[in-house]
Amino acid sequence: METALWALPGIGRTKATKLIARKRPRLYPIWDSVVMGVVGTARAHLNPVREALRADAAALHGRLLKIRAAAGLPEEISALRVFDVIAWMDGKNRGLGDGSDLER
Repeated sequence: METALWALPGIGRTKATKLIARKRPRLYPIWDSVVMGVVGTARAHLNPVREALRADAAALHGRLLKIRAAAGLPEEISALRVFDVIAWMDGKNRGLGDGSDLER
């Protein structure tokens, strides 16, 4: 699905993943150059994130839900969206990303 969107004019990886994530907020992470730097992989993004959320009896998933609650966010905001925001903020604070956000 993501690569099919890339075929559209003006749609790169970031816009494609944002569009998919909007429709599947509990299933699909947003991927840009900042998050890529935090996660540490340039190509695969679905499996590393999925594996991290499931590892250690879903410890990260639980921690993200606690962060969501502490921030006063509604339950409609998925743990994956909390991850996206935290990863992006951390990456920006560390100066990660090349500014292109993986767009064409």
